[in-house]
Amino acid sequence: MKATDSQPSIAILYFSGAGGTKLVAELLGGLLAARVPGDCRACSIHEAGAMEAAEKAGFLVFCYPTYFLKPAPAMAEFMASLPEGGGGGRGAALLTTYELYTGNSNRYAAKLLAGRGVAPAGSFGVRAPGTDVTCVLPDWLCGWLYRFEDRFPEKLAEIARRISAKAGLPSNGGKIPAPKWYTPLSWPLQVLILDGFIHWKYRMRALPERCNGCGLCIQACHRGSWRRAEGGLVHDGDSCDLCLRCLHHCPGKAIVLKEGLKDNRRLDQASYRRLMQETKERL
Repeated sequence: MKATDSQPSIAILYFSGAGGTKLVAELLGGLLAARVPGDCRACSIHEAGAMEAAEKAGFLVFCYPTYFLKPAPAMAEFMASLPEGGGGGRGAALLTTYELYTGNSNRYAAKLLAGRGVAPAGSFGVRAPGTDVTCVLPDWLCGWLYRFEDRFPEKLAEIARRISAKAGLPSNGGKIPAPKWYTPLSWPLQVLILDGFIHWKYRMRALPERCNGCGLCIQACHRGSWRRAEGGLVHDGDSCDLCLRCLHHCPGKAIVLKEGLKDNRRLDQASYRRLMQETKERL
């Protein structure tokens, strides 16, 4: 990426589980490319050139889902691996997708970046399709979790406007987002539900009568949590971060957290293509 004299290049770095955050990052990339004169593109943090893009861009945008009130572990690890002191005073906007609320996810990420010399320059959140609750509740109970918030296109356009206004300005040290006012109130929810929900990853399995052996789950898992073994596929819960990409993208609906809900709707690539088209029509 090559910065111009008037505007730095922008790297949009994202991590996405089933695909909602990827959709947000790609749409945001299109909106920013139409607004700023410098180079702008979105890339997954698991692409070969992601770290190079992060090091060379004049302005960074990080997009990631909130998992259990924190940034997705893969994104937190990527941020922590940025060269120490290599920020050079650059700014970074933070955009998290979430099911119910963000908690202090962006605050956590901003502190990680500040420790690497990258100044926080804007904090945003978008309510997006939920990948975990939709696997453990009947889909008729959580139909609203299969779509983005009602004013998603308008909100994303406003986020793009605000990011483009910040991208060409000096970072001035940045500002860590303030703690969310409701954080103390969320503590009972954290203790009673969220801290335990992560253990659902140990229930994940592939139903042998549905599995066709395509291996897509093995290819898609950034943690290497799936492997072939005698008798079928084996899932390693210890390495899994419950992104649920494998479950939602399995073509035969073979992967489940709860066998009684094996026929729940999935947030597969076709569903995200529909959401992408619907959003583009409203932008």
